[in-house]
Amino acid sequence: MPKNYNLKELILQLLSDGELSKKELMTEIRRESDNPVSDKTINESLMTLLKDEKIYIIGYDFDVYEGVKRIQSIRPEGVIFGKLKKDFVEIDNLIKQLESSDVDEVKESSYKLKRLFRKKLELVKNEELSKLIDEDVDSLFNRTLYYINTQKEEQKRILKNKFAWSLSTGKGSNKLFEDIIKYTVSH
Repeated sequence: MPKNYNLKELILQLLSDGELSKKELMTEIRRESDNPVSDKTINESLMTLLKDEKIYIIGYDFDVYEGVKRIQSIRPEGVIFGKLKKDFVEIDNLIKQLESSDVDEVKESSYKLKRLFRKKLELVKNEELSKLIDEDVDSLFNRTLYYINTQKEEQKRILKNKFAWSLSTGKGSNKLFEDIIKYTVSH
């Protein structure tokens, strides 16, 4: 197999354990790799994975500046990458984390879910949905969650499962997502 394929798989494997900055990724890749890997090859693999929506940029690690008080440039080593979750179980866990007492965990889950929501909306956008989605995507996401959370417990559980499935890559998820959006907008 080509070197880049193995490198992409290694990056995905490393990110399965959690988010890493580019600096941390490069260190781990070089530690795990049998052959020397250039920055250019790592950058190419990261860009391909970003373009293919298998990973995403989650934030920035300011520790790469090591005590510099006045930051005047962006160092690519500080960019933090995460693996984009598209599996029903992973998405279902993200939805459950929205009810956590840990504020940072709620923010992180919300950010990841909104990202999946935006991507799915772009994927299923058609003429009919274009007429409905005059509002901000984040507002639509929030309205959808609000609707789900205001239901009785049994209905709420069912709707959360449907919402998780609709954001996944599972069979019928696009149609289910469209139905949920149409219903949310109509109420």
